[in-house]
Amino acid sequence: MNAKSFINKLIYLGLIYLGITFVVYPIGNILRISLISSDGNLSLSQYIAFFSTPVMITALKNTIKVGILTVITCMLVGVFMAFYTQYYKTRFAKLINIILLTPFVLPGVIIVIAFIQLYSEMGIINQALKLLLNLEKPPIKFFGINGIIFVHTFTQYIYFYINTKIALRFLDYSAVESARSLGASKFQVFKDIIFPHLKPAILTSAFMTFATGVSSFSAPYLIGSGYRMMSTQILQSKMNNQMQMASVQVVLLMGISVITMLLYNFYSKQNIVAKNTRNITMKKVVIKNKSLSLAMNLCAYLIILFIITPIVGIVVLSFADSSSWMMKIFPDEFTLGNYKRIFLQKRILSPVKNSIQMSLIAAGGASLIAIVSSYLFIKDKGFLSKILNFLIIIPMAIPASTLGVNLITAFNKKHILLFNNSLVGTYSILPIAYVIATITLVSRSTYTAFTNYNPEYDFASRNLGASNTQTFRWIFIPIVSSGIISGFSLAFMRSLGEYTISALLYGVHNKPLSIAMVNALHDFDIGISMAYGGIIILLGTVFLVLFSKTYD
Repeated sequence: MNAKSFINKLIYLGLIYLGITFVVYPIGNILRISLISSDGNLSLSQYIAFFSTPVMITALKNTIKVGILTVITCMLVGVFMAFYTQYYKTRFAKLINIILLTPFVLPGVIIVIAFIQLYSEMGIINQALKLLLNLEKPPIKFFGINGIIFVHTFTQYIYFYINTKIALRFLDYSAVESARSLGASKFQVFKDIIFPHLKPAILTSAFMTFATGVSSFSAPYLIGSGYRMMSTQILQSKMNNQMQMASVQVVLLMGISVITMLLYNFYSKQNIVAKNTRNITMKKVVIKNKSLSLAMNLCAYLIILFIITPIVGIVVLSFADSSSWMMKIFPDEFTLGNYKRIFLQKRILSPVKNSIQMSLIAAGGASLIAIVSSYLFIKDKGFLSKILNFLIIIPMAIPASTLGVNLITAFNKKHILLFNNSLVGTYSILPIAYVIATITLVSRSTYTAFTNYNPEYDFASRNLGASNTQTFRWIFIPIVSSGIISGFSLAFMRSLGEYTISALLYGVHNKPLSIAMVNALHDFDIGISMAYGGIIILLGTVFLVLFSKTYD
């Protein structure tokens, strides 16, 4: 065995150790706990108790219901907007695309809080409609399942939008032109050519959206008004120290996610095949019917309004004077006071520092693992490579609420896998959880960049006299850097505003920004809460250009 092969095997073993320690073992441990009765024997008693409790059955049914409704509404919005920006010739297409990509870089909890300030019973828009229409009560009922689905629709459409947009970009337009020349109607062209091409993309988007919908926590917790879902029940069980029941809930929710991800992986392969069949670039269609054009533009701009309003709302309200606003329906005094308080008071600034630091650690760790593993995947197709690939894919099927409980139950005591250390209550538990939550997405972005690198560039560079270091620096890095930077940025922004995992795992010394934002809202310090959101939005806009270039 030569030195290079030996080093590769050490790297494999190190990465596999991390995967087994922080992914596989916690899953196995939570499954073991769910199968142990109160007397310490193996038993299905906890599962029997779950399915014998009406409240638990309701939570399970509600979770599946929310997942299905989320898929339907997100499909309507995402597919429509993909056609609007990619298939039809429209004005401001690039700007609209950037706006539509905001859910990729803005954490869901921020949008939920913004919607609360705008559409809740005392929300600005709700109160404005009440006064404008001279009503006794606010017209919008922004709570329960209606509020949850509303938030999901305008934050989770992103999978349908991106995948459908990419599929349309790779549509073989020659088949469309041939069908039209042979007398096929527009409906026949759509039914026989366009829809079959889009079907894999729509199905994979549906599975991803369903998995996101059933594991949602921010919207059900903050605006559910008691609407029971599995994610909120897990937190409730954890708070009541009912860890065995929480373990059952975790296993069932993971089971739903695993089945969904298996279906996703199956259909995503078809989607890849579909993307590789492009011959003639699609030409954008001009809508000649004025009535249809007007209707489509109205629908599109209404959707854009719902997406951008909470973002604008947070930015505007972050400058509002909370003390004066508490006595009025609408804020009329604006100041830099909220931002001054954050940056001048150590206690208020601490969550910002914590989140930025932990997000940088998590993004750096996930990117390093992704870079090394992607290199190994390309160079080696052996057994160890397949095991590592499996370990990196598994986290995609772990909902955020279950990930937190997995780590708590696995490492609340000193453990041999951690060299006789405990993890719960330490600063490092959140960065580790963030890495697990983002590693699959980062790895896919990095691996895609690596596969686009042509090895012939190496030979050409060396033939021209360049050294390995020069080739790596001036040829390899520039080509793959966009995928690495995109993956790092995505991991950073997802970690910066992560709420579900943080709510389960944070402690006194690593209180993150998302928790501080929600706590400020509960303490009626709305200005500080919005200013926290404004900081995240500012950071998000810095990274948004990267995604717009990637998916435009």
